[in-house]
Amino acid sequence: MDVTVEPIANPPPGNMPQRLARTGAGLVRTLLLVLLAVVVVAASALLAVPQWRAAVLPTATVTRTAPAAWQSPQTAAPPALPLDDLDPATAPAAKALAARILKLAGAASGTPGVVLIDPATGKTLVSRADRPLLPASTMKLLTAVVALEILGNDRTFTTSVVSPRAGVVVLRGGGDPLLSDARSTGRASLQQLAVDTAAALKRQGVKKVTLGYDASLFEGAGWHRHWTDNYRYSVAPISALMVDSGFNPSTGEAQQNPAASAAKRFGERLAEQGISVAGTKAMSAAEGAAELASARSATVEQLIEHTLRFSDNVAAETLARQVGVVSDRGGSFADAEAAVRAELRTLGLWRAGMVIDDNSGLSRNNRVSPGVLATTMKLVVNEPRFRSLLLGLPVGGVSGTLEERFDDRNERAGRGVVRAKTGSLRDVSTLAGYLITADGTPLVFALLANDVVRPDQTRDWMDRTTAAWAACGC
Repeated sequence: MDVTVEPIANPPPGNMPQRLARTGAGLVRTLLLVLLAVVVVAASALLAVPQWRAAVLPTATVTRTAPAAWQSPQTAAPPALPLDDLDPATAPAAKALAARILKLAGAASGTPGVVLIDPATGKTLVSRADRPLLPASTMKLLTAVVALEILGNDRTFTTSVVSPRAGVVVLRGGGDPLLSDARSTGRASLQQLAVDTAAALKRQGVKKVTLGYDASLFEGAGWHRHWTDNYRYSVAPISALMVDSGFNPSTGEAQQNPAASAAKRFGERLAEQGISVAGTKAMSAAEGAAELASARSATVEQLIEHTLRFSDNVAAETLARQVGVVSDRGGSFADAEAAVRAELRTLGLWRAGMVIDDNSGLSRNNRVSPGVLATTMKLVVNEPRFRSLLLGLPVGGVSGTLEERFDDRNERAGRGVVRAKTGSLRDVSTLAGYLITADGTPLVFALLANDVVRPDQTRDWMDRTTAAWAACGC
């Protein structure tokens, strides 16, 4: 922006210094205002870009799983545990293990809770401040256990295309949280579904259709009443019909209507196959409508593997809704929470004061005790029907949300040995899982820290403490 300062015509000689001073001051003020305006305009332009906005604005820490993070599910058996031996090693002495809990500066975390259990005997070796706290994403461990118990390891979910009448097709969501647009990811593919649908239509001599979409398997709002708006860039509303976890591939932002976006993308894929789409709208798929094509999801155990490794909030909430549907409660947030809460009570994983307010751990109203999380892990390593959950646990210094942790000298003993689910929100850091000590003993644990002021220091405390336990031959 150019700035022009008009000269003063014939100033009186006696007032020349004062007028020059006033003119100079005015020029400085003008230049400062212009500079401020430029800064405001530039900042507005940068904040209009999602990546800059996410980098600059303060938000809670929320793990977002981009489509590229998908890995084909493992087919190997879960890691072997010493518990499987006829004569498991004796657990280290509780006093020695307690002594290895490093001191956490009071300024880093106001309320840390720690529980350590010997799963072979069920004995609690360490229990400090075992009261309900904000669990963050360690909540997903509870969701995963309930999903395995209610849904089973091998259940799949089907996305289908049906034709209720001539010239009309409906894309019906089956609650597959990992339906992908691409054909080469290992997931169920929207592209392949379009290819199969187009082939079926052409066999019927149909080349033009009206496209409907049906996401009615899940009920109620897609956005949780206690999720804050700053999650909207990294978490999509929960829907029974979504593609690529509800993210826009061009902007990287979460879509606000995943079902409509999925239908639009499907219409584009049909057009590529020579099927003209006259319009797209929400539409109920009539019972008994002829099925043209379908795509099955990965199995529940594979979906859980993905959910835990990458802390996928959308997948966790989708699995919980499936639990609500299968339990005949319904497919809303409230239904899913009630179904999970009821099953946790049945499994003995409940304490007074606990609150299940969502199933991914995003809600700040959740409360879970470290003892329940550690007991959950005891159940997982002891009961074969839950063992597939172990495949998804991030490995210290190796995979998932623990890949970049256990990275200094005091934490190395935990690399490849500590396997645990992480949790992170603003002023919350959590870790729950299992480890094998140096003398071959499995231990299960949960560390929850609320009122965190220095998250990096608190996470280091967790990593160093569990690494010290792993190094224990005591």
